[in-house]
This record gives sequence, structure tokens and C-alpha cells, in this order.
Amino acid sequence: MTTTIVKRATSHGARQDGAHGWALAYIPLKLAVIYLVGTYGLFLTLGRAAESPNLMKLTLFVSAATGALCVGYVMHVTLRSSPTAFGATVGRRHAPPRTLVVVSATYVLLLGIAQLNVIGISSPTELAHAVTNPGERYFLQLQQEGQFSRPVQLLTLLAALYPLLIPVAVLHWSRLGRLLQLYVLGSLTTFAVYYMAIGILKGLGDMLIWWAASYLLLLGSRSIRPARAMKLTNWRHLAAFAAMLVIFLGYMSFNQSDRARTSGQGPAVQGSPVVAGLIGDDLAAGLAVTISYPTHGYLGLSHNLSVPFEWAKGTGSSPALGSYLEQYTPFDPQFERRYTARTEVATGWPDGMYWSTIYPWLASDLTYPGAVCLMAVVGWFLAKFWREAVLQRRVLSMALFGQLALLIAFVPANNQLGQTRPALIAFVSLCALSVIARIQRRVSLTAEPAESSLPTGRHHRPTTSGATRGRRPDSVLTA
Repeated sequence: MTTTIVKRATSHGARQDGAHGWALAYIPLKLAVIYLVGTYGLFLTLGRAAESPNLMKLTLFVSAATGALCVGYVMHVTLRSSPTAFGATVGRRHAPPRTLVVVSATYVLLLGIAQLNVIGISSPTELAHAVTNPGERYFLQLQQEGQFSRPVQLLTLLAALYPLLIPVAVLHWSRLGRLLQLYVLGSLTTFAVYYMAIGILKGLGDMLIWWAASYLLLLGSRSIRPARAMKLTNWRHLAAFAAMLVIFLGYMSFNQSDRARTSGQGPAVQGSPVVAGLIGDDLAAGLAVTISYPTHGYLGLSHNLSVPFEWAKGTGSSPALGSYLEQYTPFDPQFERRYTARTEVATGWPDGMYWSTIYPWLASDLTYPGAVCLMAVVGWFLAKFWREAVLQRRVLSMALFGQLALLIAFVPANNQLGQTRPALIAFVSLCALSVIARIQRRVSLTAEPAESSLPTGRHHRPTTSGATRGRRPDSVLTA
């Protein structure tokens, strides 16, 4: 009878582990789908859907792309993992990579200082004026674009250090020590202040997205034991994220209203009269522009879908790659071939001024069906990097998970990983380092069996190290 009770308890525990494992494995996909469906839902209900020339075609394409993301993610979870891997595996406690944190924080600090020097900020008074007048600084920055700076150019080549800092610091924050914590906060603040000083929100948005993705990894790694299951309804977690989001959106609304005031042309989107009565016309207009940010790209996509395909020779999805080829090789990237440029000629939808989602950029090289297939690949690797980061705390997987989170967050806008040279260098460098690390692990794994198969003496038995004794094989965790 006792044996029967033990078997039932074990079976019940296994079912609990499996259920918890499936729930934990699919958290990033759930959040991605909520975000993508939510932004498109806002476009249909509160956005400019009435202006779309082919709303049904647009809806079918967006649904197919989001569905492909889900298919790729589910395929990886079902084929390369198992529910018990998340539900029952206990993660090992890794020592914080302090050297990496110091190096990456120093890089971010130097980059922030170098960029502040380029824009001519040399005193706290000038910095305060720039931060409180983002519209003036934004249009001044547009006039100064293309300024050459040797320090910034050299630091750009090491851009992979930037997306490494936030994930590693967040996951090991409690064990970094007070002095190193202050150093990390100081370096990130310096870099954030630079973006505030030029009136551009892209850098602040990247930092918020990476922080959210890293915090999700932290909660996921803490919930490997079912007894400590992650609850997204935990009010502390929601309050922390909500506070960060409100601060960012509040500053973004102020930024947009100041831009409209400085330009003298008025806001691109009119604010609600009710909201204007509460917070004023300028701030209400800025809030309306902020809300339109994650939705108006779908109208651009609708216009792009009506333009026939013309191959952009492999550079249409990444302006940064095209700029490098144009500068350093005889290759002509022919930017006018990409969808967004030809759509402006055909329909008048401005190329570069307004967004068109990520899909026309990808389709410039892959066609629209190819862009849908690529979203399945993104889903596959999103699941892969989530699993490796949560279960094994692989540093490169943490950073690449943050990169894919950034890509998904900017799906309604553009191909963020290929827009600028630092973004492209960071992503390509992290991918290359990840491939090299995986090759090294496989070489070491194949070498171990060969060593253990060597003939031994009659009375000699191979021993099992304390690190592996009693541990079940974790083949589902390997690269």
C-alpha cells in the first residue's frame, strides 16, 4: 500500500512538473502574441484602419506572420525540449561574471561620454537645457547628422558589449556588490542622458525593452522549482514594470509635444478634447502621437503590400549593411529598390518619416511569403534562447534573447536589428560568438567519451565526479 501511495505521489509530482514546465516554456510566446495582436487591434479600433487600401489582405498577412512566429516557437518546444526540463530541473547557482559586467559598463560609460562630447555638451547647464528642450535638440541633431568622431567610430566596433550589460547585470544584480551596482547605474544613466539630450527616444526604448526581457529571464530562472513558480500577476512585478512604462510614456509624450511646438507645424495627430482639458493641448497632442507610434506602421504595411516585388540584392532589409557596402566596396546597394522607397513613389507613404512595420524591410530581400517564413525562424530561436538562458544562464543566450525581444517590440515599426551600424554589429557579433561557443561545447562533449573509453586496469574503475554524480542527463539542454 505504501508503494502505491509513493507511486501516486510521484506521478502527481511529475504531472505538476510537466504542467509548470509547459507554462514556463511558453511565457515569451504568450507575451509576444499579446503585444502583436494588441497593437494590431489598436490599429483596427483606434488607429487609421479606415485609410487602408486593402484591409482584408493586411489582416490576413499580419495573422499569417504572427501565426508563423507561434509555429516556430511551438516546434522548438515540442521537438527540442520537454515539459519536465522546465518543471523539474533545478538550476545551478552560477558566480556572477564580474569582469564582463565591469568591461561592458565601462564601454557604455565611455560611449555615452564620447557621444555627449560629439554634440557639444560640456557643462551641467548645457545638459539640463538640452534635456528640458528635446524638440530643439532633436531638430539640431538632424542638422548635425553624419558628424565624424574617431572615438565613437572605434567604440561602435565593440557594440556587442552594450546589449550584454543589462541582461547580465539584472540576472546577477543581488550578488554584484553595492559599488559595482552603482557603477552600472552610473554608466547606464550617462548613456540614457545622451539620448535625452538629443531628443531621441530610441536608446531609452532599447534599455526599457532589454530590462523587461532580462527581468523576465530572472523571474523564469527563479521559478524552475514548481514551489517558486513565477506569477505574472505578482503585484510587485507589475508595479515595477508599470512605473517604468508610465515614466517612459510620460517623457515620450512631453518629447513629442515639444517637437511639435518647436517645428511650428503642429502635431501630426490631434489629441482628444477630453484629455486636452485635463493635461493641456500640447501634452494631449504628444500623448496622441505616442499612442499612434505602435499602430501607424500597419497603414504603411498596407500601402507596401500593394507594390510588386523587386529584389533589393540582399541589402533591402538592412540599411546599415547597405551603407557599409556602399562605403567600403564597389557594390551598389540600390536603396531605391527596397519596398519602402518604391512605395513612397507609388503611393506617397513617406520612406523614413513614417513606419511600415518590419515586413516590407524583410520582404525587400525575401518576398512577403519569405518574411512570413522568417518569423517562424524567429519563433524557433526565441524559444531556444529562452530555454538556454533560463535553465543554464548562458550569457550569450541572455543577450540574444534580448535582441529578439527588441526585434519583436519593433515589429510594428521596422527591422530594428539592421537599421543602424551599432545595432547590426552588435547582433552579428553576438551571433558569431554564440556559434563559436556552441562549436567549442560540442568539441568538448565529443572528446569526453573518447577519453572515458580508453582501456583501464583490471582493478581500476572510472569515477564519476561530484558535479555529475546522481544527476540525470540534461540532453534537452544542450545546444
